[in-house]
Amino acid sequence: MGKYHNDQPIQGGPDDPDLLNRSAFSNHLADILLLNHDDDCLTVSLEGEWGYGKTSVINLVKRALLEKKHPPTIVEYNPWLAGKPESLIQDFLLQFSSQLNITDNSASALKAAKELIAYSSLFSVAKLVPGAEPWASIVEKVLSGSGKTTKKIAELKKLDLLGKKKKVDKALKKIKTPVVVIIDDIDRLTPSETFQVLRLVKAVADFSGTSFLLAFDANYLASVLNKNDIINASEYINKVIQLRVPLPLISERGIKELANVELENLSEKNLTEQFDHDQERLGWIYHKYFKFLIKNPREVKRFFNHLRFVLEQIEGQVCFSDLFALSIIATKATPLYEHIKKNPEAYIGCRLSNDDFDIEETEDILTQVRRICAQNTKKSPFWGLAPLSNICNYSSQIFGFLM
Repeated sequence: MGKYHNDQPIQGGPDDPDLLNRSAFSNHLADILLLNHDDDCLTVSLEGEWGYGKTSVINLVKRALLEKKHPPTIVEYNPWLAGKPESLIQDFLLQFSSQLNITDNSASALKAAKELIAYSSLFSVAKLVPGAEPWASIVEKVLSGSGKTTKKIAELKKLDLLGKKKKVDKALKKIKTPVVVIIDDIDRLTPSETFQVLRLVKAVADFSGTSFLLAFDANYLASVLNKNDIINASEYINKVIQLRVPLPLISERGIKELANVELENLSEKNLTEQFDHDQERLGWIYHKYFKFLIKNPREVKRFFNHLRFVLEQIEGQVCFSDLFALSIIATKATPLYEHIKKNPEAYIGCRLSNDDFDIEETEDILTQVRRICAQNTKKSPFWGLAPLSNICNYSSQIFGFLM
């Protein structure tokens, strides 16, 4: 029996191939992100719904960048690791500095790393307020404090954010190596954290020779901006991001490739040979329903995790095509699947108990169902081929509900 999936993205390469044929797309995106060291900052978004493979594409992009003759410095930032929303920008700058120092130990890189640390320290004194530029928030905090005017002026000089930022920019140019910053899963952050990431890209870290790749669900991001009182969310996103790129569509052939690999890994046996017409019925279910209901890589993994779990317990006792159909329902409509489990009589067209005998044990239920099905076919599965005895024959009602 094959392994279970934990929803890890693909890495690319011979051991983890790109079955959705997104390598060419990813290579092109890598070419766009690879700037000259003195180019203006560029921000690119990779947009798609959850489960459609944004992180897998990011991994392919990273692979393509690292294979370049002169690869850039890649800074991967995970906002989930930031302790608080207000510390997110400082955390990013510190990680930027650390990654720069790891990948390049030259004197220029060390100088840039030190400038980044000095720049980041300024953000520890202020809680950034949505709608105001970072330096404006800091100036407001200093001016609102008590003390003599001369002291305030001295503190403002120390808090020269624009000056520190220019020093970072100048130091990065001397390295002459472009930087690609990748920020994934923005759409999994809280609204305040999401807003901070956008401000980070727009006003804090738009250094020369630096490109950003942001991955998110555009609908979620728009809703977050609305919650932060941004009137025209789409226009605001366009101000932050210069190139918005949707994920490539997943073709029917792509999903079939993923499903075929999973079916091959499911068992070494021929799972449809034990019951009559099972292969034919499996093909019918696949083409009639599976390819329309299971729409992305995450759903494929969840589907086969469920199917594998059930199959390990009752392989050979139950018609495989019925298990296949039930796993589709379990993946797409859990309440309906639970209803089928608790009310099998509604789906097999026969009663499993009478007024004098109540069946509660699973094994007793299976015994009764096999007995009913045996009346219809010599090699009957427990869902059988009796009228309404399996999800195939009842599919117009069940799957119609799902679609």
